[in-house]
Amino acid sequence: MEMHRQEVVLKGRCVTFLVGLAGMNLGADGTVGSPGLRSSPNYPDVVPKQAVIRTQKGRIRDREADFVVKAYHPDTVIVEASIEFLDLAAEPLLDLNRDLLLECRRILNEFECNPDFDEDYSVYCISNYQGDPEMFLALHGEKITSLLKKEQLPLDQEEINSTLRSNLKYGKDDLTVVDWDGAFIFDPHGDFDANIELFEIANRQLLKSRLLDEDLDNRLKTTLQLLQRKPERSPLRSRQVRLVLREIIQTRTTSILESQTIEHGIKLIGDWYTARLYALIAKKFHLDEWRKNITEKLDILEDVYAMAAENFSISFNTTLEFILIGGWFVLQIGWFALLFMELHFLK
Repeated sequence: MEMHRQEVVLKGRCVTFLVGLAGMNLGADGTVGSPGLRSSPNYPDVVPKQAVIRTQKGRIRDREADFVVKAYHPDTVIVEASIEFLDLAAEPLLDLNRDLLLECRRILNEFECNPDFDEDYSVYCISNYQGDPEMFLALHGEKITSLLKKEQLPLDQEEINSTLRSNLKYGKDDLTVVDWDGAFIFDPHGDFDANIELFEIANRQLLKSRLLDEDLDNRLKTTLQLLQRKPERSPLRSRQVRLVLREIIQTRTTSILESQTIEHGIKLIGDWYTARLYALIAKKFHLDEWRKNITEKLDILEDVYAMAAENFSISFNTTLEFILIGGWFVLQIGWFALLFMELHFLK
């Protein structure tokens, strides 16, 4: 029994990262790439390039931890922390993960990131094993699911099974399990970096989608308030409407550009491993739903713009009609004045 216990002990590396948007200019020492061992496309610029800002050492619970600060220019900061563990089943990895995350957040604060908008994620990397990793899911499924969900409570077996089914196999002895808050990567060759980079890219996409969605909500509220405000009957009416229209046009332009940046920042399409893994991550993160929600709000802004433009057109045409009528009356008065003067001189 003890021998069997020794054979199934899993040790590996916990990688926790935090993604935020910097409120300052980002410098960088150089770009890094993680091509990985699995098949990938042979054309460039498929995924955004990361740049290393700095690396440093630290201690978490009397263990040495590595910290890397990376960036996606121009504004995204990623603080990545990694630490070794010796026994997946026995160690308090949730507590270890929490302390790593706290240190990552402290470092992220140096870059003046918005504390209300960031994304954290944890990846557990296992390489020191033999055989099909699915047997480890059967042996440690409850612990793995708890780590993926960062949940202390005992989980229902159906929840465990559902979580572990969200996985991808490529080689005979590798396996990647993907969930909302974390992932497990089993790879006998220790080929983890390319996968971790994909998780960081997906979290960046999710963060930008959340920020754009929040920005659209605020802009919609502001625009609707401007349009619902009853204008005074004065020459300033048309100027107020023009300001509203300018605000709506600027909102739509900015939002469309930001939405296109999110959608086209990564070009992973195909049946090769990287594309399949990213599709699984995107599905778990509900990126398509976020994109659909953003598109719907852009459509609402477009409708508001159309209505405002129509109202402005009606208002402008009405104003022109009053000007023409007023001009006609002035002209008639002028003719009457000239006629009166001519009659007076004739007398």
